[in-house]
Amino acid sequence: MSALFNCNEATLLIEKRAELPLSPTERASVWAHLRMCVLCRRYAKQTQVVAALAHRLARPDAAGAPDDTLPPELAQQLGQLIRQAGHPDPAAS
Repeated sequence: MSALFNCNEATLLIEKRAELPLSPTERASVWAHLRMCVLCRRYAKQTQVVAALAHRLARPDAAGAPDDTLPPELAQQLGQLIRQAGHPDPAAS
């Protein structure tokens, strides 16, 4: 796999690394692609936020029910990503 692969290949590896470790070659390829592609960098940040939230929501709290509140740090990151994408702030409505 070349470090100059396309965005489709990069996004597949970005999704994969949210759940599984990448091989050294895959890590190097994603790293190189992200240095050149602003859109994939944005996608990688969004994927990290969504994966972290999904993992947090999947874990039950001490009472056995899922914690369905958005942690403040994730809410802030998500809001920032929404603003960077050019969408209006939903909290301002």
